[in-house]
Order: sequence, then C-alpha cells, then structure tokens
Amino acid sequence: MTANGPRTHGFGLRERCLLFFCLINFTTGALYVWSIFAAALAGRLSTLAGAAVTPGELAPVFGVASAMTPFMMIAGGFVNDRFGPKPVISAGGLLIGLGYWGACAAGDVAGLMLSYGLLVGVGTGLVNGCTINTAVKFFPDRRGFAGGLVTASLGLGAAALPFAAKAAIELLGIDGALVLFGLVSAAVITPLGLLTKKPAAEGMEARAAAGGAVPRPSATPREMIASPVFIPLALLFMTAASMGLMLISSASSIGMSQVGLDAAAAAGALSVLSLANTAGRFVSGVASDRFGRLPTLTAMLVVALAGLAALWTAGRGDALLFFVGLAGVGLCFGSFIGVYPGLVADEFGPKHNSVNFSILMLGYSVGGIAGTWLIKATAASGSFSGAYLTAMAFAAAGIGFAFMTHRRAGAPAAASC
Repeated sequence: MTANGPRTHGFGLRERCLLFFCLINFTTGALYVWSIFAAALAGRLSTLAGAAVTPGELAPVFGVASAMTPFMMIAGGFVNDRFGPKPVISAGGLLIGLGYWGACAAGDVAGLMLSYGLLVGVGTGLVNGCTINTAVKFFPDRRGFAGGLVTASLGLGAAALPFAAKAAIELLGIDGALVLFGLVSAAVITPLGLLTKKPAAEGMEARAAAGGAVPRPSATPREMIASPVFIPLALLFMTAASMGLMLISSASSIGMSQVGLDAAAAAGALSVLSLANTAGRFVSGVASDRFGRLPTLTAMLVVALAGLAALWTAGRGDALLFFVGLAGVGLCFGSFIGVYPGLVADEFGPKHNSVNFSILMLGYSVGGIAGTWLIKATAASGSFSGAYLTAMAFAAAGIGFAFMTHRRAGAPAAASC
C-alpha cells in the first residue's frame, strides 16, 4: 500500500511528517523566550528614547502575541482542513521570521507590538494549530501519542530556547539575536512545512479500523457547538488552563514570597513546572491511547488536587513540598494540552478537527485570564491560600465535567477511536 495507506510498519510519510511537526514546534517555542528578549529590548529602547523603559512596560507585546494564537489557530484550521498543512505552516514560518526581523528595527513599543506581537503571534498560531491537528489526523490509531509528542516538542522548545537566546544576546547583542532567531525560524519552519502532506481520508479510515476504532461522523464546527458534549468539554479545558497558567505566570514570585526561596531556587521552580508540563503532554497522551482520554484526564485532575493541597500546606522552608505541588499541577496542565487534540477528534471526527480543536482552545485563553487574575487578586492579601482553594474547586469541578462529558457522549472516549 502507499505510505498514506494502512501500512503500519516502517518510517513512511506519516512518521516523516510527525518528525517534521516536532522540529517545527520545537522552533516555535521561541515565542516564549520573550522574557529574555524583553530585558535587552527595554535597554535598547531606553537608549533610543532617552528615558527609562522597563521590561514591565513591554509586557503588552507578549500579551498581543499570546492573544493572537488561538484565533489564528481557528483561521489556519479552515485552510488546513481543506488544503493541508503545507500552505499554513510555510506561511506561518515566514511571518515568524519577519516578526523577529521587524522587532530588530522597532524603535518603540508600538513597533514591537506590530512585529513581535502581531507577526510572531499570528505565525505561531497558524503553525501550532496545524502541526498538532495534522499529527492527530495522521495517527487515528494513536492520537494520544501523536498529539502528546508534538505538543511536548513545543514545551521542550520553550524550556531550552531561553538559554540559546541568552547566549545569542551576549554574543551578538539584542539586534543580532533577533536576526538570528528570525533566520532560524524561517529556515526551519518554512522548508519543513513545504515537505508535509495532507493525510488521505482513506488512509485515516483504514488505520482507524485497524486500531479497532468505531468511526463517528465528522461534525462541522457549528454541529460541534450545538452538541451536548461541547459545553462540558469547554469547561473542562478551562479548569485545567486556569490552574496551570495561574502558576506558570507567577511560580518564581510565589516561591520567594510563600516558601522563602532565593532567586536561584525560584528560577528552578519555573523549571520544575515547565518540565512537568512537558512530561505530562507526552506521558498522558500515550496513556490515553491505552486507558482512554477522559479516564486519563480525570486521573490527572486528581494529581492536580494533590499538588494544590501540597502547595496550600507548604510554609516557609518547605521547598520540597512546594516543588512537589508544582510538579503535580504541571503534569495535569500538560496532560490536557497533549490529550485534548485526540479527544476532540474522537468525539467530533477528524475531518474538521483543526477548526474544532482551535475553537475549544479559546477555553485555554479564558482559563489563562481567569488564572492570572486569581493569583493577582489573592497576592494582594499576602497569602496565596485563596488561589489554591479556588483552583482546588476548579479541579473538583473539572472531574464533574469529565463525568458529564462521558455521560452525554453516550459512550467513553475510546482509547483508539
């Protein structure tokens, strides 16, 4: 059979595309290097303006980039579902490269918003949504594995590339570092995108059947939103996003304030959270192929509850308990990012999965807003207990939404659907 047919052994088209998607997503992890670039850019803008510019004043630039991502995942999803990943990924790679080069030439915050915020954010949204959803389409027999591996690659890039950015700034200066990141992004993402293919429908169906799946009709975005499963699925995603992004946004400062960590240990707290997040994406993705999507997510919500309880009880000097708590929440957050692409394809079919998953990713954005607001509101009181208890309530509600989804679907989200 062809490489896109039901052949299950060897390194064929779908395996090559999966490798390309992992390399591409690793490269797009550079978006999350912003905090490294911001300090150097603030210094450059201070010199140009003749007045002090702080990294905090540049925070809206990253806010614009992050806000663009879910919306561009939806827009790119329409193109991907019709024409495949090639035009979406290649265009996204060029936009990311142009964004970095534009940031190099920007002389004020508005220029950075247009370049890094708009172009890099748009390009990253186009690329990430396309790689994740196409990988899931190529592997209907192992959706959790494919979605987990591709999303974990993004997490690895976000964890590793800050070191590369710091070294590039020290060696080349901020302008040279931005030019380098733009060149590498365009040179890696665009050519690899041009080498990808759209999975053939008959190949997907054959592999799904070979894996023992029970095919479900593919729902359009409108049909998905009208489905009784949509609301509990969206709320389930929001609960995990709120917990994870609450801690990602403030892990270092929480560690110093609550546990008394020094600066080095506080930076290590963010590393623990990032590593747990990345591990959760792949491990839970693989586990969901064997045990089912919803049972895996339910188990990880229990892990998050235990982690939040550890954070709630951690006091001054309880660094180990604090790190264990961070790891528990990070594992849960990563599991949702890794498992959800396959879960959405299970419930609503693969044909429109790029758009359907991207619509549910809006819940990620809502959860991010809720989580960061929650930690900011409770930090003003000098204690994070309120945030932890609220997050525990979110986790308990998430378990309820998982059972609600299971019941309304009429059958479990089977491991190999």
